[in-house]
Amino acid sequence: MKRIYLTAIIIIFFTLGVTAQPVITYGGNAPQIGDHIYTSAVPYGSSFDPGSAGGNQSWDFSDVQPIISTESIAVDPASTPNGADFPEATIAFTDPDNLIFSYSQITSSAMFHLGNDQGSGNVFPYTDSRKEMQYPFSYNNTYSDTYSFAYPSALMLIHESGTITATADAWGSVKTPGGTYNSTLRIKKVMVSTDSTWNGDGVLMNVATDTFTSYEWYTATSHYFVLSIGVDSDGASSIAWTSSANGIKDNTLLSQITVFPNPAKNIINVKIADGITEKLKIDLVSSSGKELKPLTKTGNQQFSADISRFPSGVYFLRFKNCSGNIMTKKFVKQ
Repeated sequence: MKRIYLTAIIIIFFTLGVTAQPVITYGGNAPQIGDHIYTSAVPYGSSFDPGSAGGNQSWDFSDVQPIISTESIAVDPASTPNGADFPEATIAFTDPDNLIFSYSQITSSAMFHLGNDQGSGNVFPYTDSRKEMQYPFSYNNTYSDTYSFAYPSALMLIHESGTITATADAWGSVKTPGGTYNSTLRIKKVMVSTDSTWNGDGVLMNVATDTFTSYEWYTATSHYFVLSIGVDSDGASSIAWTSSANGIKDNTLLSQITVFPNPAKNIINVKIADGITEKLKIDLVSSSGKELKPLTKTGNQQFSADISRFPSGVYFLRFKNCSGNIMTKKFVKQ
Protein backbone atom coordinates (compact mmCIF):
# COMPACT_ATOMS: atom_id res chain seq x y z
CA MET A 1 0.00 0.00 0.00
CA LYS A 2 2.82 2.41 0.89
CA ARG A 3 4.49 1.73 -2.46
CA ILE A 4 1.24 2.43 -4.34
CA TYR A 5 0.72 5.62 -2.32
CA LEU A 6 4.28 6.78 -3.06
CA THR A 7 3.81 6.06 -6.76
CA ALA A 8 0.61 8.11 -6.77
CA ILE A 9 2.42 11.02 -5.10
CA ILE A 10 5.17 10.90 -7.74
CA ILE A 11 2.61 10.88 -10.56
CA ILE A 12 0.74 13.84 -9.05
CA PHE A 13 4.00 15.76 -8.55
CA PHE A 14 5.11 15.07 -12.12
CA THR A 15 1.72 16.15 -13.49
CA LEU A 16 1.83 19.37 -11.50
CA GLY A 17 5.34 20.00 -12.78
CA VAL A 18 4.21 19.75 -16.39
CA THR A 19 1.25 22.10 -15.95
CA ALA A 20 2.72 24.37 -13.28
CA GLN A 21 2.36 28.12 -13.58
CA PRO A 22 5.67 29.66 -14.66
CA VAL A 23 7.05 32.73 -12.92
CA ILE A 24 8.85 35.47 -14.87
CA THR A 25 12.10 36.26 -13.06
CA TYR A 26 15.11 38.48 -13.58
CA GLY A 27 17.47 35.49 -13.57
CA GLY A 28 15.43 33.43 -15.99
CA ASN A 29 13.91 35.98 -18.36
CA ALA A 30 15.88 39.23 -18.49
CA PRO A 31 17.39 39.80 -21.98
CA GLN A 32 21.18 39.61 -22.21
CA ILE A 33 23.70 41.45 -24.38
CA GLY A 34 24.60 39.08 -27.22
CA ASP A 35 21.11 37.61 -27.62
CA HIS A 36 19.86 37.11 -31.17
CA ILE A 37 16.10 37.16 -31.58
CA TYR A 38 14.61 35.56 -34.69
CA THR A 39 10.96 36.45 -35.20
CA SER A 40 8.36 35.52 -37.80
CA ALA A 41 5.14 37.47 -38.08
CA VAL A 42 1.88 38.25 -39.80
CA PRO A 43 1.44 42.06 -39.58
CA TYR A 44 -1.78 43.97 -38.97
CA GLY A 45 -4.79 43.44 -41.18
CA SER A 46 -5.69 39.92 -40.06
CA SER A 47 -7.73 38.66 -37.13
CA PHE A 48 -6.22 36.46 -34.44
CA ASP A 49 -8.14 35.42 -31.33
CA PRO A 50 -5.86 35.40 -28.25
CA GLY A 51 -8.16 32.92 -26.55
CA SER A 52 -9.45 32.70 -23.01
CA ALA A 53 -7.90 33.94 -19.79
CA GLY A 54 -7.52 31.70 -16.75
CA GLY A 55 -5.46 28.77 -15.62
CA ASN A 56 -4.46 25.61 -17.47
CA GLN A 57 -5.42 26.94 -20.92
CA SER A 58 -4.43 25.44 -24.27
CA TRP A 59 -3.78 27.67 -27.31
CA ASP A 60 -2.95 26.47 -30.80
CA PHE A 61 -1.51 28.83 -33.45
CA SER A 62 0.69 26.22 -35.13
CA ASP A 63 -0.92 26.57 -38.58
CA VAL A 64 -0.20 30.31 -39.01
CA GLN A 65 1.89 31.07 -42.10
CA PRO A 66 4.51 33.86 -41.76
CA ILE A 67 4.58 36.90 -44.02
CA ILE A 68 7.76 38.55 -42.74
CA SER A 69 10.70 37.43 -40.61
CA THR A 70 13.19 39.61 -38.78
CA GLU A 71 16.32 39.40 -36.68
CA SER A 72 17.17 41.56 -33.68
CA ILE A 73 20.44 41.65 -31.75
CA ALA A 74 20.95 42.76 -28.15
CA VAL A 75 24.07 44.95 -27.90
CA ASP A 76 25.94 47.16 -25.45
CA PRO A 77 24.45 50.69 -25.63
CA ALA A 78 27.97 52.15 -25.52
CA SER A 79 28.69 50.48 -28.88
CA THR A 80 25.82 52.28 -30.65
CA PRO A 81 26.12 55.62 -32.51
CA ASN A 82 23.87 57.56 -30.14
CA GLY A 83 24.18 55.58 -26.93
CA ALA A 84 25.22 58.74 -25.07
CA ASP A 85 21.67 60.05 -25.49
CA PHE A 86 20.47 57.15 -23.29
CA PRO A 87 22.81 57.26 -20.27
CA GLU A 88 20.63 54.96 -18.16
CA ALA A 89 20.44 52.23 -20.82
CA THR A 90 21.92 48.85 -19.95
CA ILE A 91 20.99 47.13 -23.23
CA ALA A 92 20.05 48.11 -26.79
CA PHE A 93 18.37 46.20 -29.59
CA THR A 94 19.20 46.61 -33.26
CA ASP A 95 18.86 44.87 -36.63
CA PRO A 96 21.79 43.16 -38.38
CA ASP A 97 22.46 46.28 -40.49
CA ASN A 98 22.39 48.63 -37.46
CA LEU A 99 19.71 50.80 -39.04
CA ILE A 100 17.56 51.43 -35.96
CA PHE A 101 18.12 51.06 -32.22
CA SER A 102 15.84 50.60 -29.23
CA TYR A 103 17.18 51.28 -25.73
CA SER A 104 16.19 49.71 -22.40
CA GLN A 105 17.24 49.68 -18.79
CA ILE A 106 17.11 46.35 -16.97
CA THR A 107 17.33 46.08 -13.19
CA SER A 108 16.72 43.12 -10.90
CA SER A 109 13.12 44.31 -10.44
CA ALA A 110 12.01 45.61 -13.86
CA MET A 111 12.75 46.35 -17.51
CA PHE A 112 12.08 49.87 -18.84
CA HIS A 113 11.92 51.16 -22.42
CA LEU A 114 13.94 54.40 -22.69
CA GLY A 115 13.52 55.43 -26.32
CA ASN A 116 14.62 54.88 -29.92
CA ASP A 117 17.09 55.88 -32.58
CA GLN A 118 15.30 55.64 -35.92
CA GLY A 119 18.36 56.63 -37.96
CA SER A 120 18.97 59.71 -40.08
CA GLY A 121 19.23 61.86 -36.94
CA ASN A 122 15.83 60.84 -35.52
CA VAL A 123 16.78 60.15 -31.89
CA PHE A 124 14.12 60.54 -29.22
CA PRO A 125 14.70 59.50 -25.60
CA TYR A 126 11.59 59.10 -23.45
CA THR A 127 11.06 61.86 -20.91
CA ASP A 128 9.22 59.26 -18.80
CA SER A 129 10.29 55.68 -19.42
CA ARG A 130 7.77 52.84 -19.92
CA LYS A 131 7.90 49.69 -17.79
CA GLU A 132 7.90 46.66 -20.09
CA MET A 133 8.34 43.88 -17.53
CA GLN A 134 8.37 43.42 -13.78
CA TYR A 135 10.46 40.82 -11.93
CA PRO A 136 9.21 38.56 -10.47
CA PHE A 137 5.84 38.32 -12.23
CA SER A 138 3.35 35.48 -11.82
CA TYR A 139 -0.27 34.59 -12.50
CA ASN A 140 -2.72 37.35 -11.47
CA ASN A 141 0.09 39.84 -10.80
CA THR A 142 -0.40 43.31 -12.30
CA TYR A 143 1.33 46.67 -12.62
CA SER A 144 0.65 50.07 -14.22
CA ASP A 145 3.05 52.74 -15.42
CA THR A 146 2.99 56.09 -17.24
CA TYR A 147 5.28 57.16 -20.09
CA SER A 148 5.88 60.11 -22.41
CA PHE A 149 8.15 61.17 -25.29
CA ALA A 150 8.22 63.41 -28.36
CA TYR A 151 9.26 62.68 -31.95
CA PRO A 152 9.34 64.57 -35.28
CA SER A 153 7.05 63.57 -38.16
CA ALA A 154 7.43 65.47 -41.44
CA LEU A 155 7.17 69.17 -40.43
CA MET A 156 5.27 68.31 -37.26
CA LEU A 157 6.25 67.44 -33.70
CA ILE A 158 4.23 64.77 -31.94
CA HIS A 159 4.08 64.47 -28.16
CA GLU A 160 2.88 61.09 -26.93
CA SER A 161 1.95 60.23 -23.37
CA GLY A 162 0.03 57.35 -21.93
CA THR A 163 -0.33 54.50 -19.49
CA ILE A 164 0.46 50.82 -19.71
CA THR A 165 -1.26 48.22 -17.55
CA ALA A 166 0.06 44.66 -17.54
CA THR A 167 -1.68 41.64 -16.02
CA ALA A 168 -0.64 38.00 -16.04
CA ASP A 169 -4.11 36.82 -16.98
CA ALA A 170 -3.55 33.21 -18.07
CA TRP A 171 -1.20 30.25 -18.08
CA GLY A 172 -1.02 26.96 -19.94
CA SER A 173 0.40 25.38 -23.09
CA VAL A 174 0.76 27.14 -26.44
CA LYS A 175 1.57 25.80 -29.89
CA THR A 176 3.30 28.14 -32.36
CA PRO A 177 4.69 27.49 -35.84
CA GLY A 178 8.09 27.44 -34.11
CA GLY A 179 7.31 24.86 -31.44
CA THR A 180 5.14 23.75 -28.52
CA TYR A 181 5.57 25.24 -25.04
CA ASN A 182 3.86 23.29 -22.27
CA SER A 183 4.26 25.79 -19.46
CA THR A 184 3.76 29.44 -20.38
CA LEU A 185 2.53 32.57 -18.66
CA ARG A 186 0.43 34.98 -20.72
CA ILE A 187 0.76 38.69 -20.01
CA LYS A 188 -1.95 41.04 -21.24
CA LYS A 189 -0.79 44.63 -21.75
CA VAL A 190 -3.20 47.49 -22.39
CA MET A 191 -1.58 50.72 -23.56
CA VAL A 192 -3.69 53.89 -23.80
CA SER A 193 -1.80 56.66 -25.61
CA THR A 194 -2.61 60.27 -26.45
CA ASP A 195 -0.81 61.94 -29.36
CA SER A 196 -0.70 65.75 -29.52
CA THR A 197 0.48 67.05 -32.91
CA TRP A 198 2.08 70.50 -33.16
CA ASN A 199 3.16 72.33 -36.32
CA GLY A 200 6.43 74.19 -36.84
CA ASP A 201 4.95 77.36 -35.39
CA GLY A 202 4.07 75.67 -32.13
CA VAL A 203 0.35 75.51 -32.86
CA LEU A 204 -1.57 72.47 -31.61
CA MET A 205 -3.10 70.80 -34.67
CA ASN A 206 -4.64 67.57 -33.40
CA VAL A 207 -5.12 65.38 -30.34
CA ALA A 208 -5.92 61.67 -30.69
CA THR A 209 -6.20 58.86 -28.15
CA ASP A 210 -5.75 55.19 -29.05
CA THR A 211 -5.79 51.90 -27.21
CA PHE A 212 -3.44 49.04 -28.07
CA THR A 213 -3.68 45.62 -26.45
CA SER A 214 -1.04 42.91 -26.62
CA TYR A 215 -0.93 39.34 -25.36
CA GLU A 216 2.54 37.89 -24.77
CA TRP A 217 3.41 34.32 -23.84
CA TYR A 218 6.60 33.52 -21.90
CA THR A 219 8.20 30.42 -20.50
CA ALA A 220 10.16 30.50 -17.25
CA THR A 221 13.44 30.73 -19.21
CA SER A 222 12.58 32.67 -22.39
CA HIS A 223 14.31 36.05 -22.66
CA TYR A 224 11.61 37.15 -25.11
CA PHE A 225 8.02 36.19 -25.80
CA VAL A 226 7.49 32.88 -27.58
CA LEU A 227 4.25 34.26 -29.05
CA SER A 228 2.63 37.70 -29.19
CA ILE A 229 -0.72 38.94 -30.51
CA GLY A 230 -1.39 42.67 -30.83
CA VAL A 231 -4.81 44.28 -31.30
CA ASP A 232 -5.21 47.94 -32.27
CA SER A 233 -8.10 50.35 -31.60
CA ASP A 234 -9.90 49.23 -34.79
CA GLY A 235 -9.75 45.56 -33.85
CA ALA A 236 -7.11 44.64 -36.45
CA SER A 237 -4.53 42.23 -35.09
CA SER A 238 -1.07 40.89 -35.77
CA ILE A 239 0.81 37.83 -34.56
CA ALA A 240 4.53 37.17 -34.05
CA TRP A 241 6.57 34.31 -32.65
CA THR A 242 10.19 33.48 -32.03
CA SER A 243 11.37 30.59 -34.14
CA SER A 244 14.50 29.07 -35.60
CA ALA A 245 12.50 26.89 -38.01
CA ASN A 246 10.71 29.77 -39.72
CA GLY A 247 13.12 32.59 -38.95
CA ILE A 248 16.30 33.92 -40.52
CA LYS A 249 18.50 31.81 -38.27
CA ASP A 250 18.38 28.65 -40.35
CA ASN A 251 18.52 30.27 -43.80
CA THR A 252 22.08 30.84 -45.02
CA LEU A 253 20.81 32.26 -48.32
CA LEU A 254 20.30 35.68 -46.75
CA SER A 255 24.02 35.99 -46.11
CA GLN A 256 24.51 35.78 -49.89
CA ILE A 257 22.06 38.58 -50.69
CA THR A 258 23.21 42.20 -50.73
CA VAL A 259 20.78 45.13 -50.47
CA PHE A 260 22.12 48.54 -51.49
CA PRO A 261 22.21 51.42 -50.93
CA ASN A 262 20.96 51.30 -47.37
CA PRO A 263 19.58 53.80 -46.47
CA ALA A 264 18.12 54.34 -49.94
CA LYS A 265 16.51 57.40 -51.50
CA ASN A 266 15.22 56.68 -55.03
CA ILE A 267 16.28 53.16 -56.04
CA ILE A 268 16.75 49.99 -54.00
CA ASN A 269 18.93 47.22 -55.45
CA VAL A 270 19.37 43.55 -54.66
CA LYS A 271 22.41 41.51 -55.69
CA ILE A 272 22.38 37.73 -55.29
CA ALA A 273 25.74 35.96 -55.14
CA ASP A 274 26.88 34.13 -58.26
CA GLY A 275 26.19 30.42 -58.13
CA ILE A 276 22.82 30.77 -56.39
CA THR A 277 20.34 29.16 -58.73
CA GLU A 278 17.30 29.17 -56.45
CA LYS A 279 14.44 31.12 -58.00
CA LEU A 280 13.14 33.88 -55.75
CA LYS A 281 10.14 36.17 -55.86
CA ILE A 282 11.23 39.53 -54.42
CA ASP A 283 8.71 42.12 -53.23
CA LEU A 284 8.88 45.47 -51.53
CA VAL A 285 6.82 45.33 -48.31
CA SER A 286 5.83 48.08 -45.88
CA SER A 287 6.51 47.81 -42.15
CA SER A 288 2.84 46.82 -41.71
CA GLY A 289 3.27 43.91 -44.13
CA LYS A 290 1.51 45.46 -47.13
CA GLU A 291 2.96 44.32 -50.48
CA LEU A 292 3.88 47.48 -52.38
CA LYS A 293 5.58 46.34 -55.61
CA PRO A 294 7.78 43.55 -57.02
CA LEU A 295 11.45 44.02 -57.85
CA THR A 296 12.37 43.50 -61.48
CA LYS A 297 15.52 41.87 -62.85
CA THR A 298 17.99 44.46 -64.11
CA GLY A 299 21.09 42.35 -64.69
CA ASN A 300 22.81 39.07 -63.89
CA GLN A 301 21.56 38.13 -60.42
CA GLN A 302 20.55 41.76 -59.80
CA PHE A 303 17.12 43.29 -59.16
CA SER A 304 15.87 46.80 -58.42
CA ALA A 305 12.79 48.93 -57.74
CA ASP A 306 12.01 52.64 -57.89
CA ILE A 307 11.03 53.73 -54.36
CA SER A 308 11.08 57.49 -54.87
CA ARG A 309 7.30 57.88 -54.43
CA PHE A 310 7.18 56.13 -51.07
CA PRO A 311 7.44 58.09 -47.79
CA SER A 312 10.51 57.88 -45.58
CA GLY A 313 10.61 55.01 -43.12
CA VAL A 314 11.49 51.36 -42.57
CA TYR A 315 10.66 48.82 -45.30
CA PHE A 316 11.29 45.15 -45.97
CA LEU A 317 12.39 43.21 -49.03
CA ARG A 318 10.59 39.88 -48.90
CA PHE A 319 12.15 36.87 -50.60
CA LYS A 320 9.98 33.83 -51.31
CA ASN A 321 11.34 30.64 -52.86
CA CYS A 322 9.56 27.91 -54.81
CA SER A 323 8.84 25.99 -51.60
CA GLY A 324 7.00 28.97 -50.11
CA ASN A 325 9.67 29.75 -47.51
CA ILE A 326 9.90 33.44 -46.67
CA MET A 327 12.92 35.54 -45.73
CA THR A 328 13.17 39.28 -45.31
CA LYS A 329 15.80 42.02 -45.25
CA LYS A 330 15.17 45.43 -43.73
CA PHE A 331 16.16 48.80 -45.20
CA VAL A 332 15.49 52.47 -44.58
CA LYS A 333 13.96 54.81 -47.16
CA GLN A 334 15.24 58.37 -46.69
